[in-house]
Amino acid sequence: DKGKDGVLIIKTKARGLKESNPLIVLDGKIISQQEMDNLSPHTIESVNVLKGKTATDLYPEKGKEGVIIITTKK
Repeated sequence: DKGKDGVLIIKTKARGLKESNPLIVLDGKIISQQEMDNLSPHTIESVNVLKGKTATDLYPEKGKEGVIIITTKK
């Protein structure tokens, strides 16, 4: 979804689909969905989404439902 000021809003749950709870990593630290929701989009430099083997290679147990890696501007 497109948010305010052309900022992209990331939703981790979709209606009608199996509920998914991807691991969220902010600047190398695992954070909660609530912490991600409170993150200002203007502080984000990049977002990478990992799925499957790529996710579980980095986070064996916690990465089974995917990983969202967020890097903030320095």
